Amino acid sequence: MGLSGAKVLDDVKAGASLQSIADSHSMQDIVEAVLGMKQSLRYGLSSLDEAGLQRRAGIEPWSVAEIAGHALDADAEAHRTARALALGQPAVMGSGAPTSYGVAGDPQRTREELLAAIVASEERAAEARVLAAGGPKLAHPDLGELDARGWILFIALHDALHLHQAAAVVRTPR
Repeated sequence: MGLSGAKVLDDVKAGASLQSIADSHSMQDIVEAVLGMKQSLRYGLSSLDEAGLQRRAGIEPWSVAEIAGHALDADAEAHRTARALALGQPAVMGSGAPTSYGVAGDPQRTREELLAAIVASEERAAEARVLAAGGPKLAHPDLGELDARGWILFIALHDALHLHQAAAVVRTPR
């Protein structure tokens, strides 16, 4: 079985460091894991109408649109960080936490806007295939020091986490 965001999430929950997982896989594997998660996000969003996107359920404070928007905002931020690290440029994010950390996505984003953001994310992922291993690192508040490739793999893990969250909202009876 190839690398997937769900597998990375499981491995990190079991105690593996995200950077060690990134170090043990090719950039092609990492990008394919990211693209697989984007495909899952696309399928999920495509199956919902606007009411479904705005649905809140259970103890989850965010709607499906906010969850997806948050994941896509974090994706863009992780790509900016990875590019800066790969170029040896400063990749400073406040106190070390991404600005999207714990912040819901825009609740007014439509399905079409979210799907367009997925396409942009896929384009960024394709461009990331050239990132080499090693180089400077920047700490994620929960996952530790990550190099450029670690930040790209973070996207797959983060998407898996939030796809589980969105699925729970959708599955909760009304």
